[in-house]
Amino acid sequence: MTQRGYQVTMSPSHQVVLLAIDTSTDHLGLAVLRGDKVVSRFHRKVGRYHSRLLVPMIDKVLKKARLEVRDVDAFCISIGPGSFTGLRIGVAVVKGLAYALKKKIVTVPTLDAIAYNAKAGKSVVCPVLDARKNKVYAALYRADGKKLKRISKHLLIPAEDLMKRTTRYKEVSFLGDALALIGMKDIKAPDWHPRPDVIAKLGRECYLRKEFVSAEDLEPLYLYSSECDITGK
Repeated sequence: MTQRGYQVTMSPSHQVVLLAIDTSTDHLGLAVLRGDKVVSRFHRKVGRYHSRLLVPMIDKVLKKARLEVRDVDAFCISIGPGSFTGLRIGVAVVKGLAYALKKKIVTVPTLDAIAYNAKAGKSVVCPVLDARKNKVYAALYRADGKKLKRISKHLLIPAEDLMKRTTRYKEVSFLGDALALIGMKDIKAPDWHPRPDVIAKLGRECYLRKEFVSAEDLEPLYLYSSECDITGK
């Protein structure tokens, strides 16, 4: 899907500048990618202060990269699943910036980004997030030490049903904030939060494949909507 109304025109020497944004968890993540190199990043726990910090931190990471927002070729947003409030804030800001500046948008599912924290192993990777009411957001990926391949859909599923699905695999690496829900409360997993540099690089792959989303069509990946206060969803 291509962005409406215009085409990308770049000189051969132009390095694509991409701004990646993640507001899907209690962390705020931002990264500026120029070509294939991350030139500026921010990643910190901010609790419920995404709305207060997002726009000022966009300005800061761009200044650190010696860029202005008009220099950005595309915005990349981690679209969920995750915090409903956080996702709405991130999506709203990207919509506004992309529409006003006539820039492109690419999206990265949050579970995909989380899974990359465990790509170094050779096992099945399963990011698992608390979706409340004893349900989890999850997906399964096969890692070969370098790359990941998603081998399931993005799931909203009862915790016990997820565990039944994973019994067929010899080794599964779980990570996320819902380990206690799947009976692993005593396991201390390394930091699982989606990293903005990973989101930026996955977004660049989408950009090169021209997998663009228009500002009008951009919306979070909730997986379900019956319990979201989103009119008409």
